[in-house]
Amino acid sequence: MSYIEYSIIGLIIITLILVIFLFIKLYLKIKSTDKNSINMIEFPKETKERINSFINHIDKHNKELKDFLINDHNSAKKIITDIDEKIAPFEKVAREKNDELKEYKKGYEYSRNKALLDGIIETIVFIENAENKIKSSDEIAKSYFQSTKDKLLIVLNNSGIETFTPNLNIQSLDHQGCEVDISTEPTTDKSKNNLIYSVVANGFKLTLKDSDTHYIKKALVKVYEFKNTEIVNEK
Repeated sequence: MSYIEYSIIGLIIITLILVIFLFIKLYLKIKSTDKNSINMIEFPKETKERINSFINHIDKHNKELKDFLINDHNSAKKIITDIDEKIAPFEKVAREKNDELKEYKKGYEYSRNKALLDGIIETIVFIENAENKIKSSDEIAKSYFQSTKDKLLIVLNNSGIETFTPNLNIQSLDHQGCEVDISTEPTTDKSKNNLIYSVVANGFKLTLKDSDTHYIKKALVKVYEFKNTEIVNEK
């Protein structure tokens, strides 16, 4: 029950107690007084019956009011429960649509800022190439490059773009995110032909709704190339 309902019940109970107390006090005073006293008047029988009837009526009304408020509270509680049950499916759909909107927003952010994000990716690739060329003892330059690259990667991550590294010894032709380097690794095992030997450069991808992946920049991989030694020997 609400605060107002509790207040109403409390007020009725207090009023009832005061009325009963006053009538009882008055009744006892009248009863204890000398009947011959000219200053006191005894209520007629009809008046006392009316008073008792009034008190009983107040009691009955108070009980009915309490029962009504309790039933009304239970009824309201049931209605709220029913509404919650009916709303639940809509809340679920709303959450799902909100998740979908977030995924579409990722794609929209990339589309709107494509030139900027592509430029950041190219800068990261340039830094990685520069890292391979500097001396291993030049810690200051390496630290600067790493710090700059980390900041650029954070910008990409905030736009839903992340780096990925293809697994080794899988078919490069089966991986849409792979680009084969012109340099290959010779092998005499025919089953290894076109399998990924090493990753030259990581790729960048954007994961959309239902795990749909958009490869922004493919990973550069070096693959095995089968060499038939028998043909080479015949030559």
